[in-house]
Amino acid sequence: MTPLPACCTPLDDHWPLPVSLPGTVFLSTRFDPALLSPGDFQRCDVPPPASIQRSVAKRQAEFLAGRLCAREALQRLDHLRCIPAIGEDRAPVWPGHISGSITHSTGHAAAIVGHKAQWRGLGMDLEHLLSLERAERLAGEILTADELQRMATLPREQHALLVTLTFSVKESLFKALYPI
Repeated sequence: MTPLPACCTPLDDHWPLPVSLPGTVFLSTRFDPALLSPGDFQRCDVPPPASIQRSVAKRQAEFLAGRLCAREALQRLDHLRCIPAIGEDRAPVWPGHISGSITHSTGHAAAIVGHKAQWRGLGMDLEHLLSLERAERLAGEILTADELQRMATLPREQHALLVTLTFSVKESLFKALYPI
């Protein structure tokens, strides 16, 4: 395994849910953009696309952390030594026989991979809990009419959690279904 940059913690294969998906490999790391060094991409053998080279340290660190998780997950799953490129649609480009997903949010990145023969699509999403004010502002863009009605029946202090979780579920589903 390629040494990790100082901005990333050791890769962790602890499954975040009570039951893991059989035949998949999940890896995560925490990252700190303040610890990203100019040579980290080269030292980790992760070629940064032009769009990442032009981006801020936060975006560079999350990209690097996510790709390091994805590369090691592919290695553990199928002994592949590759890094998913960014497609024209900004989605990761996985090897043809692999399904996968990469996510990052607020200093945490993760990747999951599996064989397409077993998993036609995989999707996951990490989200920082929205503030109540932001959740209420975004609710109309994230929730369907039925979901908005359900939210209206809940105590106001639960709105942020509902909107955040609903967005994350929809993002995960999109990531799983989009490649299909």
